[in-house]
Parts: sequence; C-alpha cells; structure tokens
Amino acid sequence: MLKRREVVLARVFFSDSPESKVRPAIILSDDKYHATGFFLAAAITTSLDEHCMPVTQKDINCPLEKGSSARFDGVIKLHSKQALKSIGKVTPDFHSRLVEETVSMIK
Repeated sequence: MLKRREVVLARVFFSDSPESKVRPAIILSDDKYHATGFFLAAAITTSLDEHCMPVTQKDINCPLEKGSSARFDGVIKLHSKQALKSIGKVTPDFHSRLVEETVSMIK
C-alpha cells in the first residue's frame, strides 16, 4: 500500500515521447485517494530552477543523486501499478513545505 511521504521509483510517461522512464517521485496524496488506485506525486529531478525545492540528506532517508530537487510545478497523477518500488521517505517537514509550495502556485 502506498503511503504519503514515500519516495518511489515510478514508471512515468512524458507527453513528448511514447516511451516511459523510471524516475523517483514523492507521494503527496493520502490513503483515501490511494483507494482509487491512483496517487499524486512530485517528481524528483537533478535540475534546479525556481519551481524546484532542493532535497538534502536531512530531508530524506534514501540516497539520491547529488543536487536532486523536487518539482512543485507539475504534480503528476499515476496509477498505483506505475509505482515499482519504495526507496524511502521524506520528512514530515519537507513534505509540508513541498505541498505549501505547490498550493501557492495555484492560489
């Protein structure tokens, strides 16, 4: 069962390509939403711009590439079958800040 704050390796499809890629993502949604068979996630990337939050080792309990960040400008909806493996969790504080940044973009 997927849990909020989990970091998963997920199979993600991009609009500019018919192929998928496996990427790390932070689960934002709750158990009630997961019961639908889907989850909402923020992608983890190695690019950094004004729409990303840097992820440090104090924010997460799994190794990531140096310079990783979480995108808050593109929450993605994925089917639970696209989550291939759980690799860790982010702290409650980091998750809250990520959700706040996401919400602030649409207010």
